Amino acid sequence: MGNVIDNVKALVDTRLQIIKLELKNDLSKAFANALISLVLTGLILFTLMLVSIAISIYFGQLVNNYVYGFLITASIYLLLFILLLVLRNKIGLKEYFEKELNKLFKIDR
Repeated sequence: MGNVIDNVKALVDTRLQIIKLELKNDLSKAFANALISLVLTGLILFTLMLVSIAISIYFGQLVNNYVYGFLITASIYLLLFILLLVLRNKIGLKEYFEKELNKLFKIDR
């Protein structure tokens, strides 16, 4: 009887070790994905900032006033924000992002 109990303890201990290793593996993958996403997000934001500055300078040259060029560019972004805010339910933004996040995190529904 003692041998069976020892075998069960060993089996439970082995199973716990496997679960720990799987958890570590899943966490390392999640952190790697998060880091890659963070780097890509930073790069796209930096690119967007540089393109916005270039567009602002271009508009500034067109109207002969750089301040107005930056105001025009900011106004475009404000209009886009308001448009997305108003139309977010009609164009299904929430559902789209939920679907994409589920794909990213491999969540099956």
